Amino acid sequence: IDDHSRLITHGQFYLSENLACYLDCLEHALSKRGLPRKLYVDNGPAFRSRHLEHVTASLGIALIHAKPYQPQGKGKIERFFRTVRNDFMFSFKGRTLIELNAAFEVWLNRIYHQRQHGGTGQTPFARFTDNLKCLRPAPDNLTDHFRQRVRRKVAKDRTITLNGQLFEAPVALIGRQVELLYHNHRPGQVEVI
Repeated sequence: IDDHSRLITHGQFYLSENLACYLDCLEHALSKRGLPRKLYVDNGPAFRSRHLEHVTASLGIALIHAKPYQPQGKGKIERFFRTVRNDFMFSFKGRTLIELNAAFEVWLNRIYHQRQHGGTGQTPFARFTDNLKCLRPAPDNLTDHFRQRVRRKVAKDRTITLNGQLFEAPVALIGRQVELLYHNHRPGQVEVI
């Protein structure tokens, strides 16, 4: 949720609350709506990960965690969740996750983003688009910023093992520690640093 406008930069239902699901949602939000200056998150395991720290740092986004046991810092998103439960979920009649996400996107864009917000006096969409100068466009290589990072030592036969796959490294890297950047969904594409 955009704090200023209450616009939902991307919303989607997932089967889990893990880091991979959160990063997928975040990547969609950034590609659709641009890069914010700050990202305010909860203290759950997905939000305390090194991977999220690397993603936000590489994109120049300040990662700020809510203070533990102070729910007032999360009031806007909790109020939105209540709106989803009362307005959207109450009337949803589908059966699958795909149907749920399709209906949710329609509800977000046609109803929630177009309805005047009680706290701001504007629709979330109008308030968001009035202040686009505060956002930076997402880079063309946005997905590269979401790659996993691991450290490995290059073996004497100049190989590196990653997730059960063997890769060859340049001769000059034999015996050295390197960092590998990769996507889980593209295990064959690995960048060595």
